[in-house]
Amino acid sequence: MTSCLVLVPQGAEYQAVQRGLQHSNVAILPLRAGSAAVTTPTLITALKALPAMILVLGVCGGLHPEDRVGEVVVYTTCQDEEGQTYFLDQRLSAKLAPAWRRVKGITTAKTLSKVQEKQALAARWGVEVVDMEGVPLLKALAGMPLVMVRVISDGGDRDLPDLSQAFDAQGNLRPWPLAIALLCHPLAAAHLIQGSLKALKVLQRVAPEIVRQLSR
Repeated sequence: MTSCLVLVPQGAEYQAVQRGLQHSNVAILPLRAGSAAVTTPTLITALKALPAMILVLGVCGGLHPEDRVGEVVVYTTCQDEEGQTYFLDQRLSAKLAPAWRRVKGITTAKTLSKVQEKQALAARWGVEVVDMEGVPLLKALAGMPLVMVRVISDGGDRDLPDLSQAFDAQGNLRPWPLAIALLCHPLAAAHLIQGSLKALKVLQRVAPEIVRQLSR
């Protein structure tokens, strides 16, 4: 049995967490992006080690204008776009710093680029942050002790480039569609890049603290 398995979307998020946890003895596994996360081949192998807890780390999008880029949030629930809600392990969440805001998350099949989309989703469901992996992971890992902590990389007050074509069906980044999306919306791209860089720095900094708190 391993003490803690850390799951992080592959790419920049994984690299940030890996740097933050380079001196820790936890296992860190990069996942395919979006719903393809549960098809990551090494995930099944890692679960055979029977981790005592699973920690999902990464970034998320804020859905309200007042959300602060770089804010650390701890999920209490995560739901899909039909309203099916999944609960995180409250015992594990209670170990984490109370200063980190507890939130209700929602998982969408595609990235949200327009302010109106974000705020409509928040108004309809009463959710606060959005991601693309939460619900698939919670469904696939049902019954396992799981906690999810993310860092807000963009608020609900600005449009973002449309990244719906930036990932393939296996959750891999497609460089050319990404570049085109960024070039077509330079101001929104600048906001996305600045917010992502800030969130990744915070993610790297807090990752070891999160692991320490969960290990108490």
